[in-house]
Amino acid sequence: MNQNNVKWTTQSRNSSESMPVGGYDLGCNVWVEGGEILLYLQQGGGFDENSSLLKQGRLRISFDSDPFADSFLQELQLQDGFIRITGIAAGAKTVVDLWVDAFRPVVQVSVHSERPCILTVAFENWRLQDRIVDSYSAELFQAKEVWMYPGTVTFRADTFVPQPDGLLFYHRNRDDLSFDKEMDAQGLSGVKDGLYNPQKNLTTGGRLLVPGMKPAGNAEGVYAGTPFRAWRFQSSLAVTQQNVTVVLHTAQTPDLETWRTGLETTMVQALKEGKGARSATQDWWHSFWERSHINLCPQEDERNLFRRIGQNYQLFRYLLGCNRAGFWPTKFNGGLFTFDPGQVLPGFDWTPDYRRWSGGTFTTQNQRLVYWPMLKNGDFDLMPAHFEFFLRLLETEKVRVREALHQDGAVYPEQLNWYGLCATVDHGWTNTTGLPVPQIKYLFSNQLEIGLMMLEHSRFTGADLSPCLDFLDQTVRFYDAFYPQTAEDGTMVLFPANALETYHPVRNPADAIAGLKCVLGRLVELPPELVGTDRLARWNRVLSRVPELPTRVVHGRTVLAAAETSSEIHNCELPQLYPVYPYGLYGLGRPDLEVAVDTARYTVETEQQLSHISWQNAGIAYARLGMKAEAFEFLKRKMADGPHRFPAFWGPGHDWTPDHNWGGSGMVQLQEMLLQTEGRAIRLFPCWDRNLDVDFKLHAPYQTVVEAQLRAGVLTFRVTPSERLADVEVLL
Repeated sequence: MNQNNVKWTTQSRNSSESMPVGGYDLGCNVWVEGGEILLYLQQGGGFDENSSLLKQGRLRISFDSDPFADSFLQELQLQDGFIRITGIAAGAKTVVDLWVDAFRPVVQVSVHSERPCILTVAFENWRLQDRIVDSYSAELFQAKEVWMYPGTVTFRADTFVPQPDGLLFYHRNRDDLSFDKEMDAQGLSGVKDGLYNPQKNLTTGGRLLVPGMKPAGNAEGVYAGTPFRAWRFQSSLAVTQQNVTVVLHTAQTPDLETWRTGLETTMVQALKEGKGARSATQDWWHSFWERSHINLCPQEDERNLFRRIGQNYQLFRYLLGCNRAGFWPTKFNGGLFTFDPGQVLPGFDWTPDYRRWSGGTFTTQNQRLVYWPMLKNGDFDLMPAHFEFFLRLLETEKVRVREALHQDGAVYPEQLNWYGLCATVDHGWTNTTGLPVPQIKYLFSNQLEIGLMMLEHSRFTGADLSPCLDFLDQTVRFYDAFYPQTAEDGTMVLFPANALETYHPVRNPADAIAGLKCVLGRLVELPPELVGTDRLARWNRVLSRVPELPTRVVHGRTVLAAAETSSEIHNCELPQLYPVYPYGLYGLGRPDLEVAVDTARYTVETEQQLSHISWQNAGIAYARLGMKAEAFEFLKRKMADGPHRFPAFWGPGHDWTPDHNWGGSGMVQLQEMLLQTEGRAIRLFPCWDRNLDVDFKLHAPYQTVVEAQLRAGVLTFRVTPSERLADVEVLL
């Protein structure tokens, strides 16, 4: 793993040149600027009254003289999951380690200096007073839930309480909640009190601990265009070592004191563990890296493009591992590692809390790509947060369907927010129909993909599927009820419908049909004693109603169509390739492979549809179809270094930086080029160049691990358990 470490020998200009460190559900951007160490603090779930995802603050560590005057090294050490900053000045060495506890939301900073020095630690925050924001301001893209709200939108101040050994800071949500605004606007005011409300009484914040240091007053300043106040602490005597701890806590509690008790409990645990916490954290990261890896050209010079692609794969997996215990899924538009927005796009000079597409919105098409690669990586323990997010919103989605559409089932909006509604700017502040703007009005199919991911997680791990069965059943019920019309051949007519966001309104879109065929085909194979005879009968009946995939003829070739009817092009997705990925109805070893290959080659209508940015993923289809030339060309664009100093900080693309669905889709493509599975079949190197060295360890269904090494055209591999060796086919 050490060959993938990131090393910088010069300091950074600003937060865009930061390096990530994280664990549990806490992420920090770390950089050294002007001889000072800075880090942003972000915990998952820190949503305010407007559904903006708040950073807790910024930490700044300063020295009485520059400890990096003669040499500087900042290194992310992946194997142990920490950052080490090393400097030399006048022959004296300074070492600073920064790490996040894997088992609780705690950041630890340890400073060791051969020269006694006076240290200053400052906690900086910019939410200093209530601030009214124009509801039409582009700044509210960070809180889509209140964008264009026909009333007043206020960003509320945090609270800061100095302590003898540091600072207490928190943001407790008041009663002016986006939950109520949106529920009322969408016609659910009469039932909202019985629905899941994660926003009420939510407090997010923490404690800065600086043992042995004394308060040194407040200071005012401006960073990246945003004014801030600093609470400063200074060592009373010159020291050779100093520990700095930040403990974070986010929870819904009936009162502030209960929240403070929870914070204190975490703090006491962290202090009690001491050095044992770091050892346990390193052990967790060791086990994480032992699960899987992909190393490309492992003996080549690091400037080699494919060597860098392999490194970026590992670096992005590290970013995902930093939210290992999160109650909330890792967000597609930055995860825990966003930085000052004006350093992403010029003119976006808002606070460090800004991210495009909101903090509280979990766009389904984008979120899926963050979680699909975890299956083959064996990161199964990271996936429940994703599934449980959908499961705890199920009652809300059933109520929405019942109240607005007066029918059975449950449907999740594409622009899904953290309490289950479509962001009202996409729904309409005067719209109570339950159906949003045309771009996503009849887009329901991504819910099927989440269901398939649940089925695959169970198939890979053997996990009990029972908790997911109602979600799957309610999805089927919705389609059956929403599309009662029957064609002459007895199949359902999916109209009006969206073919993703690209074509609408259309009849019989490929993404929905492929999803229904795939998911229902898997559901009817489940044991009756698990699912019940009533469900099984319903699933078989609805499966019989699913129409065939639409086709058309292009250049004399039969190809898959995006839908049975056409429309204007509204976006840049390729719904006609969804039967290939994620639903696997076409691919290597399956009938009519040529139809799918011709679809990939001849049905693209705009150059943008073949772009590699963000969630765009034609490369995954190329991999699944064995289209080597196209797959490698796409991969080289997809997984090359991002535009920022840390190479896996891609974006902003369609979304934001770091763009997590960009990294996730690239990971899936590389996995599919090396290892594909269908049923019990395991296909090794289905889309690979024998002359490109690689070694990997990946997971397959039925609790199977595949390890392979390709060097100078010679392949060796191992499959665990060994009886699965009979299912392996090598396609080099």
